[in-house]
Amino acid sequence: MKKEHKILLSGLIAVGLLDTFGSIASRQLDFDYSRLSFVSFIIYGTTCFFATRTRNLKTGIIYGMILGFFDSTIGLKISMLFDANIGDYKDEITPVFWIFIMIYMIGLGALAGLIGGGVASILKKRGTNAQQNV
Repeated sequence: MKKEHKILLSGLIAVGLLDTFGSIASRQLDFDYSRLSFVSFIIYGTTCFFATRTRNLKTGIIYGMILGFFDSTIGLKISMLFDANIGDYKDEITPVFWIFIMIYMIGLGALAGLIGGGVASILKKRGTNAQQNV
């Protein structure tokens, strides 16, 4: 398996674990599950950072989009299965709302990929420039 695929798999596993344990914890400890969205963004960005360092910025952004899609489909189902505490919002999730969530999360993943990948690209260039100056 290629190194960048291992990085993506690690990100998918991390998001799945966050959705699973975050759902359980939000219910048991009575906090709003949406507060964990920042942790998801960190996972996305970190995964994209390493993907960009291994391959390129385009790969980092695509991986962020894949993570967003995974989180908005499988992750959402996991949170529903484990009855995450989503506050007062108890309406049924309609197909239109689910599509909106997917588009939003894919966009958020792309943003995380751009940020994490951008940082990796900058560090890559600095490292290349430093080696050339030696």
